[in-house]
Amino acid sequence: MILETALFMAWAIGANDSAKAVGTAVGSGIIGFKRAVLLIGVFVLLGALLGGSGVSNTVRGLAVGMDTPELGLVLFSAATAVTIASLWGNPISTTQAIIGALVGASLAKGLSPDWVLVGKIAATWVVSPPLAGILAIGIYSAYKRVLNGIKHIEILELTQKWLAFVASAYASFNLGTNELANVIGLADGGIAARGVLALALATGALTFSYEVMKTVGRDLAPLGPTSGFSAQMGASLAVTMANVLGIPVSSGQAIVGAISGVSLYKGERPNKKALVGIIRGWITAPLGSGALAFLLIKLFSAGF
Repeated sequence: MILETALFMAWAIGANDSAKAVGTAVGSGIIGFKRAVLLIGVFVLLGALLGGSGVSNTVRGLAVGMDTPELGLVLFSAATAVTIASLWGNPISTTQAIIGALVGASLAKGLSPDWVLVGKIAATWVVSPPLAGILAIGIYSAYKRVLNGIKHIEILELTQKWLAFVASAYASFNLGTNELANVIGLADGGIAARGVLALALATGALTFSYEVMKTVGRDLAPLGPTSGFSAQMGASLAVTMANVLGIPVSSGQAIVGAISGVSLYKGERPNKKALVGIIRGWITAPLGSGALAFLLIKLFSAGF
């Protein structure tokens, strides 16, 4: 059961979180959708193989006292919440969904969650959006000065395309070291399992991510190549800081904070309706997955 639900969760991450890795590049027209999916597949696999142990260990620490079938229900609950959000084209936090499901499962079993660790993780969810916004503004300001010094149109366009590719590759790598690492930590996957999970994530991106990509890359705020690159890099740097500390953080919250920060700096207002819907999803994701995990553990615990 754990393998099947881990694959479901990896697919759901691809359907939702991949938009945060490449949504700004696709939305600004620099990278096509199919090329973006290929990029995700390659760099998520690299991230899963080369990093993420700190995040995996942190998530595994919240699963103490649970056996394999129960962890399968945790992953199923989180994946279900993420899939429902993806159907609405709403970018939510897959990390929040997993943490919420772990807490719900712990309470159903009568275990005491590590509230200090949960609080530490939740604190990063509050800090990461403004931090990503500040980083994105700094990158945007510096990037504009560099671009203003380039006089040839062909060189300017080539520079923007390559930097957008670098930012998207970096963000996709972070998906492997952070979001997918959450699943790896619960499934206790080896190298072969990591490769299969990365493939499942890429499949989710190919089959189900376009609407979420549209929300991130177009609906939240108008993004040009410069602002799109700056937002992507600012968000990726914020996620990397969390990875270094071994804390599972939401790339979705980071990219939304980065896009909003750059937009406000440019004198533009993010789409209020889209922003409110996204923030609502941040609240409902952990609550919904936690409630579902609690109910499933209670219903099926007699069979374990």
